[in-house]
Amino acid sequence: MTFSATLSAARFDAESLASELNERQLEAVLAVSGPVLIIAGAGSGKTRVITYRIARLINEGASPSSILALTFTNKAAAEMRERAAALLGARELPLWVSTFHSVCLRLLRRHADRVGYPKDFVVYDAQDQRALIKSALDELGLPEKEYPARQAAAMISSFKSRLKGPADAENELRGGRSQWFIDLFHRYEAKLSAARSMDFDDLLGKAVAMFRRDADLRETYQRRFTHILVDEFQDTNVVQYELIRLLLGPERNICVVGDDDQSIYRWRGATVENILHFEKDYPDARVILLEQNYRSTATILSAANAVVERNPHRRGKKLWTQNGGGEKITLYTAADEGGEAQFVAEQAARHAKREGASFNDVAVFYRTNSQSRAIEDRLRAGGIPYQVYGGLKFYDRKEVKDLLAYFNTALNHFDAVSFKRIINTPPRGIGAATVERIEAAARERGLSLAAALDEAESIEGLNAGAKKRLEAFREILGRVRACAGSMSAADALTHALEVTGYAKWLMEDNKSESLARMDNLTELVNAAADFLERGGDGSMRAFLDQAALVADADDVADAEGRGAVKLMTVHVSKGLEFPVVFVTGLEDNLFPHARSKDDPAQMQEERRLLYVAMTRAKRRLYLTHAQSRYLLGVSQVNRPSVFLLDLPRKSLDEQSYLGEYTPPPAPRPVPAPKPMPAARPVTVESAPPPGGLAVGMRVRHPQFEIGVVRDVEGAGEKSKITVYFPRYGAKKLVRKFANLEILG
Repeated sequence: MTFSATLSAARFDAESLASELNERQLEAVLAVSGPVLIIAGAGSGKTRVITYRIARLINEGASPSSILALTFTNKAAAEMRERAAALLGARELPLWVSTFHSVCLRLLRRHADRVGYPKDFVVYDAQDQRALIKSALDELGLPEKEYPARQAAAMISSFKSRLKGPADAENELRGGRSQWFIDLFHRYEAKLSAARSMDFDDLLGKAVAMFRRDADLRETYQRRFTHILVDEFQDTNVVQYELIRLLLGPERNICVVGDDDQSIYRWRGATVENILHFEKDYPDARVILLEQNYRSTATILSAANAVVERNPHRRGKKLWTQNGGGEKITLYTAADEGGEAQFVAEQAARHAKREGASFNDVAVFYRTNSQSRAIEDRLRAGGIPYQVYGGLKFYDRKEVKDLLAYFNTALNHFDAVSFKRIINTPPRGIGAATVERIEAAARERGLSLAAALDEAESIEGLNAGAKKRLEAFREILGRVRACAGSMSAADALTHALEVTGYAKWLMEDNKSESLARMDNLTELVNAAADFLERGGDGSMRAFLDQAALVADADDVADAEGRGAVKLMTVHVSKGLEFPVVFVTGLEDNLFPHARSKDDPAQMQEERRLLYVAMTRAKRRLYLTHAQSRYLLGVSQVNRPSVFLLDLPRKSLDEQSYLGEYTPPPAPRPVPAPKPMPAARPVTVESAPPPGGLAVGMRVRHPQFEIGVVRDVEGAGEKSKITVYFPRYGAKKLVRKFANLEILG
């Protein structure tokens, strides 16, 4: 059957569509002329509207190739193509339905000569980009340890997403401490150009530049694309908005679909103002609100609305549903992160036991990746399968694997994989050539790599400097081995952080990524201490065994066909839905995040982030927080998230660990000491403050900035320092890992 014959049989008149769409959806599908803004609330069927709109346009005579539909993921683009084709009874349609990057690449391949590139130019992915940045850093004499390629790539992307280049960076940053980045940006762009290559941001930027310069080409595509549709419009940035504007023809048939309440990617360059100001750019725009939710219960929606409506400068809308009230939202107060994780595991198991249910129905969200450790441990202990989305499982994260690799090497000198992983991590000047010579010597002498270190003096081709560095590394392994044999796993890990130089390496880097890695390592210490409490065997060997069994246990559980609980950050959850959702860690300085406290725009985004999390739930929603949580190596008392105050109490079933667990017995009263005989008064000089710190001193922390010392417990590196930081409140820190700078 031909495509045209298929179309003639399709019916997309208003009367037929009314039986398949609600009133507002129908209005959005029929409004095919001029600018249209569709505000699509969570779960309101926006993909349905977009695909029906495409099908109706084609049914009314529009050529499929004249429709340009833009979205952000290949999965979303494929779903739109398939659903539109299915509506029209066609196998496929010659539609331009794609991501922004894919469309721009397609255009640039056709017209590469217009921007001075060959048609077979290379597109650098993230790893290629970082490799090029590292090469530029080498040429500039900038050590990558001090100027991380990943951070530089993010800064470059930030400028390019605003259609700005090295010259703009020079004007905005004006040298000084940022001169390294300005020089790097210039060198990076020169190397990209010399290689006739583009990074991902260039695909958008150079397409915009091409259409800005070439009026004939711009008009050609404006005539071609008679209808433009944009999905997730609230996530567009400056360059994407400009691309849309340049491709829009004189008929101005543009339809954008989005929800300002779900704009959560500001840190990635998204500009929520694009959707908020759409009517300023298109004064005659027709605005249609999709407010009927088909996903969640009325109870969940009323609570989510109560959270997000506190944001100023948002469009007035309120989701509603015919799904019924549903069960109350469970708000659970745990004693600590372990109790929180135990509650999640127990409730997940209970839901999965229901008839027709499985672990696939359950999702657990958290604000930061480091929170997953306690949850993973409890799920694993309960035999509950799980999958981590949008990130690595806790024990698969680089820094965790690095530190455990030291102990694997120390305890088993035949473990070549672990040995090679950590011989130059953190960097200690042992290069690839040195490692190759050790491997060659080990093969010739029938030794393990670790054993070959003992004979480094006699290995040919090694200079005196290399031998000295290898000897230092051998000593580190010996000290780690001693820790493993004489200390509990938690103490051994803590000691190894210092002995290996890993903690110092991360803390001196003072970048957000390195600080997050340090958070994960302190969480690893917490895991070892928790392992001792639960199992009784706190040895390093036992702890390594349970960490190594994680992946195998998950595979076995999945093979049994029981499904798996889904673990992910809230950012990753956007666009998904689950019957049962847990939103964990709802505490101040965690959710909302501490970095958002003094920035109203960021606080609004944190509120939208919680709204997104809550509206992923279809049937049951759990919100949890802990009274104390291990952060920065010590237990901290946390206030519940300020967002919880906005929830309607009638929608909540409030539970606490005090109602389900037996609280620990009160400590026995200590008898008053017997009075001592009077002694002669003596004069003693006041001792110097431990670690040079005293109450009242001003200090600077790499993450929490400037604060004032409130209390000092103990002496030396193991002392605990309580510091009040104006932005983040009081924090109790371990002196050894705090990396405090005394300001006076």
